[in-house]
Amino acid sequence: MLRAPLISEYDPSEEGEGSIDPMGLQPAYERLADRLLSAVTVRMGRPRFVTAMAVGAVVCQDWDEEAVAKDEVTPPWLVFEWFVVEAFVRARESLHEPRGIPGVQKVERALRNQRQVSASAYLKTPTVFGFSGVFRRLARHLGVLTEEGRLDSDGYELVSAWAKDQELAGFLDGSGPGIAFRDRLRRAVQQGMEQGHTSYQPSAFWQEISVRLDPARPGMNERRILLQLLANRSGDPEKVGALIAVLKAVGGPLDAADEPPLLRGLGHKASFELQELLSAIDDYEAFCRPTLDAFNWLRYLSTSAQGALIGADELATCRASPKLVRALRDGLSRIGANARLLEWEPHLVNAKAHFETVRDAEDLFATVLAYHEKVQRDKLPESKRSWFERGRDQKVVVRPGYALDEAPENPLAYVHEYRTPTFSRFLADLGAFE
Repeated sequence: MLRAPLISEYDPSEEGEGSIDPMGLQPAYERLADRLLSAVTVRMGRPRFVTAMAVGAVVCQDWDEEAVAKDEVTPPWLVFEWFVVEAFVRARESLHEPRGIPGVQKVERALRNQRQVSASAYLKTPTVFGFSGVFRRLARHLGVLTEEGRLDSDGYELVSAWAKDQELAGFLDGSGPGIAFRDRLRRAVQQGMEQGHTSYQPSAFWQEISVRLDPARPGMNERRILLQLLANRSGDPEKVGALIAVLKAVGGPLDAADEPPLLRGLGHKASFELQELLSAIDDYEAFCRPTLDAFNWLRYLSTSAQGALIGADELATCRASPKLVRALRDGLSRIGANARLLEWEPHLVNAKAHFETVRDAEDLFATVLAYHEKVQRDKLPESKRSWFERGRDQKVVVRPGYALDEAPENPLAYVHEYRTPTFSRFLADLGAFE
């Protein structure tokens, strides 16, 4: 019997019209975050999905790279992913902590409607939002998978550790009890390739997958290998080592609000190179926070006007306006004084020049809107419309899809997460805080 659906990651059917990054702050953030933790993204949940991908690479190793299922679009690794996620739904009661599993809601809906899992019933962009899509970057950085998705050198070590924990000797070399489990998985994938969807399997099959690949329950040897790989290959080893030491001193995973003070504190005991990076991050966020907050205040003020045009006067009477101007001026001063940040992100010179004239709410209103419109025009492959419509006397109204009903009282010091909360959850899953 199916129970309440498990929580899955957001699965947009398509990206909205310029619906993300309205002030063009994301690219520089991604590049700065890459300098800290190049293998990690904030969409990653349980690191054990890397193990599942490595197991899948063994199961699918006999298919050619160009092989696709009967539907003419689905590769073997994705058919394997279908079966794994379906197992997590069908054997939900065996999961230790059923959260953060990409694709679960889609699979649960398909089974509730008595449909097999297939390309049309699964995530629309599985190469981005499925667990293989989310974790492919990490798996490649760790040396677990090759660029082509084959098992890489450290992937063999990881699968060997997993097989030892699971008492599945022979899963890799074909001589032992593990060969039977591998063959069951391979037959299921073969059926999925031939039919273009998952196939009937006995309940013990789903239960076994769920138990052996439970995202929240990596085995002892598997955890040791993943921890070693994360320490050595998730970024520059010196930077990552310093970060791990600080996180272990904290003693547990971080929330988003914990990251700015942790990174600021880390700078005092880090190498000069890491200090430069952390200073660049802090100074960049000092510009990002008031820039995005000012934009969101315009959205909120326009929404509150219920369709009437708003102008600089409405922003000037807003209680947040003086603070926004001061914070923006401070952020501009900080990025202007950070030579390393400007060397890494030279386009910030233009951003600084654009906002340099801001002295009051009227300046802030005009420059924020103009900058947003430029960001939207410059988006590729096609320009995007502004979130605001202009009317008479330079006044504007927010478009319905971008209304903001609540005042943007954001308590977080940073607009962006620089992946340390995600990384800290990796460490927690792998027993680093025990």
